[in-house]
This record gives sequence, C-alpha cells and structure tokens, in this order.
Amino acid sequence: MKKQLALSLLILISFVACKKDNGDVVLTKTVGFEGLSLGASGYWNGADGSGKFTSNGVTFSNSFSSSYGSWDSFAYSQKADVANGSYTNQYSVFDAANGLNKFAIYYPPFDGDAFASFAKDSVYKVTTVSVCNSTYTALTLKNGDPSFAKKFGGASGNDKDWYKMTVVGFGAKGDSLKSVEFYLADYRFDDNSKDYIVKNWTNLDLSSLGKVNKLTFRFSSTDNGTWGMNTPSYVCLDNLKYEVVIPGIR
Repeated sequence: MKKQLALSLLILISFVACKKDNGDVVLTKTVGFEGLSLGASGYWNGADGSGKFTSNGVTFSNSFSSSYGSWDSFAYSQKADVANGSYTNQYSVFDAANGLNKFAIYYPPFDGDAFASFAKDSVYKVTTVSVCNSTYTALTLKNGDPSFAKKFGGASGNDKDWYKMTVVGFGAKGDSLKSVEFYLADYRFDDNSKDYIVKNWTNLDLSSLGKVNKLTFRFSSTDNGTWGMNTPSYVCLDNLKYEVVIPGIR
C-alpha cells in the first residue's frame, strides 16, 4: 500500500496533464534533480568519469579532467552557501532559501557549447526553467575580485554593467532555432537603487523557443579582458518543464 501511494505521488509530481479539444493529452514533465545521488561533499561534478547524468528524459553532458580536478558543462548540487564568494564555493546557489533542494549548475566549455538533450530525433516544447546565480558569480559581481573581475557599477556605482544569459534551442537536425535572453545582473538603471543581481530562483519562460531537441546556455557581460569574459560564467538551473503530447483517438 505504501509503495502504491509513493508511486502515485511521484507521478503527480512529475507529470501534469491536460486535454486538448482534438482529444490529444498534453503531459507537462518536470526535470528536477531530487532523484540523483550526491556524494558526501554535497555535489556531483563528473569525477566518476560517466560524462553525463539524466533526469526525467533529459541528458546533461559533463566533462571532468582528472589531471586538474576541474569540470565543465553540467554538474549538480544542493549547496547554498551564500557567504563564501571564492572559487572554492562554485557549487552553491545564491538563494539562502534553497534548503536541501538539488539543482543543476552549468559552466560552459572553454571552446564551445554543452547541451541538455532529449533523445535523438525527438523534439518537445520546453515551457519554463528556474534559474539563479551561483554564489561565486553573484559575490564576484557584487564585490569584484582584485585578481580579475570588476565590482559591478564601478567605484561610483554608476557604471552601466550587466551579465546576461542566452538560452538557445536546437532542432533535431542540430540547427539553431530561437533564443531567449535573461539578465542575471543588471546595473543599467539611472536610479542605482534599481540595480540588481538575481538572488532567488526565478522562472524563465522558454515557450518561444518552439519544439527543441536540445538546449545550451551562453553568457555575455560588460566585464571583459584579453582572454574573454571576466565574469565567472555559471548559472544554476532547476525545474525544466516540457510538454509531451499523447495523440487521442481520431
């Protein structure tokens, strides 16, 4: 009885269904990360060499270097230390209310994109995703880093700085479709009291991307140097929702 109740609750959490006039049933699936295992450190960064992880039909690529102990592409975590702004805290989300919620972290490869992908040749309408800054990124923007990154707004607070994420959708043939932009920090306001760094989980509407086979996340910033962007290019992701259409009887 307990197993049946648990299964029923899991189905309710993972799927939300509605019926169209033509009889088709549209299921909304939510890609969360609660079912993934974490080590004692409270995060997973690909050190096991698997090169990926999967949640509710979506595969997230990962690249880990055993030589340097470093990673890129996707990792996942439940850490929410909002006080430590150093590189050693790269697995924390900048939301003090996160609790023990698990989430994905994206950090792009140096030479291109990495992807959150559906199965080959399949496409789905992605509707929303929850996003938040990592603590490392947010506190670098807020305070600057004397070694490489400026404090957003500058010494006067009047510099029109911004840090932006662009979500790009791709079709089944690998063709780039549409994109959605979102400012993870925005200091372009004449009234400096309106300047902000995203510090809470925020829902981002992705429905304009249409039906996609995979997604990637790209970053741009007003703080750039000889080797590219100085802003630490991380974003935390959770609750990616997409629609599955089950044809009705014609």
